[in-house]
Amino acid sequence: MPVPAALRRAIRISLTATATAAVLTGVALPAAHATEAAKSPARHVTYRGHHFTVPAGWNTVDLDRAPHACVRFDRHTLYYGTPSADQNCPAHVVGRTEALLVQPAGSRGAGQARTDRTAHQLAASDARIQLTGTYKSNPGLIEDIATDADLTPQAAAPARRAAPTGRLTPSTLAATTVSSATTHYTGKGFDACAAPSASTMNTWNSASPYGAVGIYIGGAYRGCSQPNLTASWVSQQASAGWHFLPIYVGVQASGISSPTSQGTSAADDAITQASSLGFPAGSVLYYDMEAYSPSSSSSVLSFLSAWTKELHAQGYKSAVYSSSTSGISDLADHYGSGYQMPDVIYDALWNGNADTADPAVSSTLWANHQRVHQYSGGHTETYGGISINIDSDYLDVAPATSTVPHGTVWDRTRGSSGTWAGSASEVDDNDAITAVASAALPDGTLHTFTVVPGSGVWERVRSASGVWATSAVKIDDNDNITAVTAAALKDGTIHVEVMVKNSGVWDRTRNTDGTWTTATKVDDNTSITRIAAAGLTDGTLHLESLVPGSGVWERVRGASGTWQTSATQIDSNGDITDLATAALPNGTQHLEAVVPGSGIWDRVRTAAGTWQSSSHLDTNGDITAVALAVLPDGRMTADAVVPGSGVWDRSYSAAGTWQAAATKIDANTDIFAVQSTGLPDGTVHLHTLV
Repeated sequence: MPVPAALRRAIRISLTATATAAVLTGVALPAAHATEAAKSPARHVTYRGHHFTVPAGWNTVDLDRAPHACVRFDRHTLYYGTPSADQNCPAHVVGRTEALLVQPAGSRGAGQARTDRTAHQLAASDARIQLTGTYKSNPGLIEDIATDADLTPQAAAPARRAAPTGRLTPSTLAATTVSSATTHYTGKGFDACAAPSASTMNTWNSASPYGAVGIYIGGAYRGCSQPNLTASWVSQQASAGWHFLPIYVGVQASGISSPTSQGTSAADDAITQASSLGFPAGSVLYYDMEAYSPSSSSSVLSFLSAWTKELHAQGYKSAVYSSSTSGISDLADHYGSGYQMPDVIYDALWNGNADTADPAVSSTLWANHQRVHQYSGGHTETYGGISINIDSDYLDVAPATSTVPHGTVWDRTRGSSGTWAGSASEVDDNDAITAVASAALPDGTLHTFTVVPGSGVWERVRSASGVWATSAVKIDDNDNITAVTAAALKDGTIHVEVMVKNSGVWDRTRNTDGTWTTATKVDDNTSITRIAAAGLTDGTLHLESLVPGSGVWERVRGASGTWQTSATQIDSNGDITDLATAALPNGTQHLEAVVPGSGIWDRVRTAAGTWQSSSHLDTNGDITAVALAVLPDGRMTADAVVPGSGVWDRSYSAAGTWQAAATKIDANTDIFAVQSTGLPDGTVHLHTLV
């Protein structure tokens, strides 16, 4: 409970000269009896001309007399003096409470003190001393203690806001001092609560088996002070060959109340702390999420998803440290389910094995240099005569930047009158999605299918009333799927075709009762890169496949359910890079093909089954992707992606004529893929991947 400022002043005034001398040793004093106020117990320290009064339950530690004491902020303690460069700390301390460190102005680490509500830290200083105060929930207590000691607490740092582009403003970032590759490493590492001194790092560099060090860069739950941790220390250790695990210890599971906003804020603050130490974009940043109960799983996953999404938005790699039995197993169990997944997992599994295996995590997940294993908990090791209490880790970290475009799904609606909504809404925030397809059923539901590499295909449904399901459901767990298309048939079934790397095209059917069949291979051509499907009014399904250098090939599933044994070439242009197809109510079918440098070409299949020659629909040679949507009245829309410009729409009337010019309907220049679907109510839904 806070001690009122007036009460502390009364206590201090009642001290005798003898008592004042005694408290310099940190000994608790009995309360004076002169006034009622003086009856409240307290502890008192005078240091460098300032008088500090703290509640009786606190400890006081004279760092000049105990130079190797660990300055830890998870205990009610007043530390005064200069922290040692080599503190005797336990390997791992998580948590903050009300605590104080008072040290000479200009001493090691004093310049790092700052007031920051995100970090639950306050600062105050004058020409003689620097005060750093931490708190869990009561900053007022620290402020009162500082004020009573004739120090004025600094104003809280202003909230860091993202620039309109979604990037942090330049003023929040510091000059780079190390390469992002310093957060990549394969081999043994260790983490310690307080960054060791430069001399200790030098000794261990030559004498220990470790090549990487975990450092706690910030967060409201960072338990140990960091007198050594500066940009120059990081630069010096990097030059000596050390690699790093920059760890951020923010809010824990029980404190998550607004997962998305808290996760985003934590990522922004972690970037600020990492940048101030010299870690640039591309660096791997770790969130320390301690073990938690299953009841917190949903909020933790949402929080970590937001953490990852924001780090990615700012160009950093995301990593998560947690227990194998809670955070790590939760991530593995929900991989590809719509949550953003970190690039690297840091697994606390104390089995003594210096490797990255964990029975709770499939070997196919985080398999490309994306793991750290903390294989031994807090213990002391000695090298070159210098001992540190550490956790031992094994790293295999070098997450590759994907060369395949990936992003989240956004939906924009075209009303039945033909007017497009002014903005899009995000309907799937998994930013690992590489392809999207959709199909509408006669009952008005919209079914959207997404490819998540390493996971499979996931389905998310929009009800006829317009409500999107809160989560996606996996319908295919083949982690080698590279492309997807979907088409609804007049019998109420949906067919989803996928391209499987080194295998060919497979078909899976959603029955009218909502159940899915097992997949069946319908084309064994492993050179196919793009697929598109359309269900015609006669009950047939037409699958169009793009083979680079060869053109477009068609394979038909008859109304009886039998697939043709071979495909037929319907377009021999080997330069086609993308395609879309759709069937009209009059029994005709349109195929749109993108030819770089030329634009979009439209080819029509008549109701009689004959493919016509192509006509030039759009001459914009910069178009990279196209989608088609058909409405019940015979109207159609063609939507094209122009990199650096956005999405442009061209309408086809029920009378069979194309709009003369395209209209821009989405100015987002980061869009790389489109999918559009017409619903029975006359609306069109445009899905974009950003």
